[in-house]
Amino acid sequence: MTLVFFLFFAHLAFGVLATLPFTMEKAGRSYFKFASASAAVMIAIGLALLWRRWGWHGAIPGLEYRPLVVASTLTLVATAFYNRAHHFGWRAPRGPALAVALAASAAALWFGAPQPVRGLVTAVDLSSTFLLGSAAAAMTLGHYYLVVIDLPIRALRTLTVMLVASLVVRGVFVALLVVGPVHAGYAEAQRVAVGLWSPDGVFIWMRILFGIAGPFSLIYFIWKTVEIRSTQSATGILYVQLFLVLAGELLAKYLRVAAGLPL
Repeated sequence: MTLVFFLFFAHLAFGVLATLPFTMEKAGRSYFKFASASAAVMIAIGLALLWRRWGWHGAIPGLEYRPLVVASTLTLVATAFYNRAHHFGWRAPRGPALAVALAASAAALWFGAPQPVRGLVTAVDLSSTFLLGSAAAAMTLGHYYLVVIDLPIRALRTLTVMLVASLVVRGVFVALLVVGPVHAGYAEAQRVAVGLWSPDGVFIWMRILFGIAGPFSLIYFIWKTVEIRSTQSATGILYVQLFLVLAGELLAKYLRVAAGLPL
């Protein structure tokens, strides 16, 4: 379970960082500090879990362990520096620090994917990263309309569009993996569908229903509340959206590690 939670925390942190270039400066210094601090804490927790379980000389079958640790650590350092740059009002280093953090997080995604199917799993992880990040960032930004009076609705609309796009891409990946040429988990899901028992099949259905179907069912309501500038209502729905996304992606990490299904 150590690797499951590392992947979950790391992908969520990387996703939050990936939303920052798309967030308006008018969101305020406190938003960028909170987002980057949250990302740094989650990366630190993930690295602490890895270190406690495997240390520096550990090895995870199929993964490049040390490059993964180095890339994640570099992401943590760059994110912490980006946070301090906002705190002290240093404008010049913010862009380079965020660029280093994003590049290092992309490297961590690459090194954290199993070598035989690295390209496919990295692409799947990237879709998971953007979905987690956009769901968390949109929900968080919704609260800032209570304290930043002149924050344009375009800020939340941009993250909402990013959330919808990420969810569509994530749904396409899951569909192609389950019923496409890969057939990842199709047999297990089919057993459950016809009334037979399959532990992995149950988790696959939970992953699809909680992580894909549930968030899709809320998209219309989120978009409509954003369009009518009802930010409090949108934020409430985004809470539910975030819960469903977090549950679905945590199940996806478990299926990837425990069953070898990159869903």
